[in-house]
Amino acid sequence: MTAFPMIRLAGGPRERGVEHGRQAADRIALALDLYRAEFARKGVAWEEALALASEFLTHMRAYDAELVTELEGIAHGARQPLPAIVIINARTEIMYWKAGKQKTREALVGADECTSAVAMPEATADRRTLHAMNWDWQVDCAELIVVLNIAATADAPAILTSVEAGQLARHGFNGAGIAITINGLHSSQDYGRFGIPSPMIRRRMLMSTRLATAMYALNNAPRAFSHYVAVSHAGGEAFGIEATPDDLFVLSPQNGVLVHANHFQSPIAQIKLTDLNIARLPETLYRERRVARHLEKAAGSITVDTIKAALADSYGSPDAVCRSPSQRPGGMVTGTVYTLVMDAGAKSMLLAPKPYLGAHYTEYRLDA
Repeated sequence: MTAFPMIRLAGGPRERGVEHGRQAADRIALALDLYRAEFARKGVAWEEALALASEFLTHMRAYDAELVTELEGIAHGARQPLPAIVIINARTEIMYWKAGKQKTREALVGADECTSAVAMPEATADRRTLHAMNWDWQVDCAELIVVLNIAATADAPAILTSVEAGQLARHGFNGAGIAITINGLHSSQDYGRFGIPSPMIRRRMLMSTRLATAMYALNNAPRAFSHYVAVSHAGGEAFGIEATPDDLFVLSPQNGVLVHANHFQSPIAQIKLTDLNIARLPETLYRERRVARHLEKAAGSITVDTIKAALADSYGSPDAVCRSPSQRPGGMVTGTVYTLVMDAGAKSMLLAPKPYLGAHYTEYRLDA
C-alpha cells in the first residue's frame, strides 16, 4: 500500500477546516459510506446517527466553539453536511449508542483494538522518549487516513497527527514534545451518553504547550466513552490514563516501559468497573504482555527497530499484536490499519500502513 498523504493546514479555524475538507473530500465521502454500513450492522439508522450528531454538536460547541468552526470548514470544503462530519468524529460514541440496551457480545464487536508502547529515556539506547502503537480497526479504514501537519498559532504549537479524514485528531505529537496515542476500552459506564467525542479532546491535548495542560484537557473534559490515553513528553515523562466517562485511573511506566492493550490494568478499575472487552477480545491479555516482555528484555538498549519488532509480533495470528485481517462476530473485518512510531523530540513520525503485508515505513516530519 502507498504512503498516507500529508495535508498542511494553516491560518484560522475556518481556513484550516476548509483546506482539510477540500483536500480530503474523496476520503471523507468514503468514510461516510463505510460508517453508514457499519452503523446499520449495529442497529443505528443513518437518520438516527445524524440526529445524535446534532445533539453532540451542541455539547461540542459549548466545549470549544473554535474547533466547531474548524469542523464547519471541513464540511464546507468536503461539500458535506456538518452533522456528517460530526459523525466521523463521534463515530465510536454513536456506533455503540445502543450497545448497552442490546446486551449482546456482537453489539460490542469492532472497537479500536490497539497495542501501544512508550519507552522512556532510561530504557532507550540513545536516551530518547519513543512512543508507538499498532492501531487495529476496520481494515478498509486504511483508505481513509491522512496525516495533518498543522501550523502553530498564537495559542497552540504545531501539530502532526494521523487521522481518519475529517477528524480533528487521532494519534500524534506537537512542537512542544507532547505525544498521545489512544486505545479503545469498553466499560460498564459506556453507551448512550452525550459529551465530547474523543477526537476533539485529543486535539485539545495536542494544542497544549505543557504536559500538565494536556493532561488537564483530558481529565476535565465531559467524556462520553472510555479510552486509554498514553501521553508522553520528549523530556522524559509519560502516563497511561484509563479514562471512563466518570473516572480516571492512572498508570506509570514500569522499568522505563509503559504498555497497554484493550483491557483495564488499574487494580482499582478492575474492582470498580465491569470490563466488557476481555470476554470478546481475550487476546488483549497476551498482546499487552508480549510487547511488554519484548521491551523489558531490551531495557536500556531499546531502539526504534526494537519497537518495530515488538509491534510486528505474530503470535496467535490472526489475533496477534500485528493483526492480520479476520472477521469478528457481527461481520466487521479488523486488522492492523497501521503501525506508528513517534520521536516527538526529533519531530518524527513513522507510519507503516497494513503492516501484516510487510511493514514499509514512511517518515513524516513536523518541520518538513
